[in-house]
Amino acid sequence: MSDIKFISVVTILLLGIIVAKAQQAPTYNQYANQPTALNPTASLLRPDGEVALLGRKQWVGLEGAPTSYWMTAHLPWRQFGAAVGINVRHESLAIEDATELSAFLAKSVRISEKESLAVSMSLGVSFYNGSFSQVDPGDPAFRSDIREQTALMGLGVLLYRPEGYYIGLSMPRLALSDLGSGGEINRQYNFSNQYHVMGGALFPLDQSFDIKPAFLASYIPGVPLQADLSATLYVQKIAGLGLNARTNRDLSALLEIMIGPLKVGYSYQFNSNDNPLKRRIDNATHEVGISYRFGNTKAGLL
Repeated sequence: MSDIKFISVVTILLLGIIVAKAQQAPTYNQYANQPTALNPTASLLRPDGEVALLGRKQWVGLEGAPTSYWMTAHLPWRQFGAAVGINVRHESLAIEDATELSAFLAKSVRISEKESLAVSMSLGVSFYNGSFSQVDPGDPAFRSDIREQTALMGLGVLLYRPEGYYIGLSMPRLALSDLGSGGEINRQYNFSNQYHVMGGALFPLDQSFDIKPAFLASYIPGVPLQADLSATLYVQKIAGLGLNARTNRDLSALLEIMIGPLKVGYSYQFNSNDNPLKRRIDNATHEVGISYRFGNTKAGLL
């Protein structure tokens, strides 16, 4: 199959299954630094390979509060002009936890002198555990624990210019069967489809300063569209300071430090809602991310 046909087939598949059911994946504030976890096609923005880790702890101080970890890594497949990699995600919420493992292939074709169009396909497995018997063993509604797994696939499309901009669409998880169906009444996870549209661009202001705006829109059927918009200002390509705003009125302060090919990021999330209780809970959400780019003396900004 030619490169153009390969791109066309995957794009049609992605748009054609937009109404299928898939497991929900959470988003995070540092999506502009680590986009590969939400759209594996973004791995091609780092053509020599990268390994990245991110941890998110929400509502610090509350027992059973959501905790999430992501790991993504990829290497170039130069013979095919592609990238191959893995994504790993684990999240826990009170008595429930879910783990996801997937492998992906991303391939691009040049459509102009500077622009490329890329697609990705991924296959994996998801594990769900619900320890509902810990709640009240005497209550029939909480008597049975749930241990389930299902196969997954995902698709992504990305239009990009290296160190210039990118915009993409992804459906990272299409579950081939429902998870947690036995605990439908009790479980806190939402296993509906989730779709992402994301983009970012890098604009040099002068020799010392660069600015990177980015956005992420996530849609789940039956749930209002969630959108994020961020801007990060970089100084000497060594440090970055930014702000992210979400449609639910969450705000996040962003900090990045680049040391050679190593990048360390931190975000602190707070809420501007007038409700004092919501502000107190949401004001204790932290993220820490770290990434390392292979084959580069600098981490890169996009």
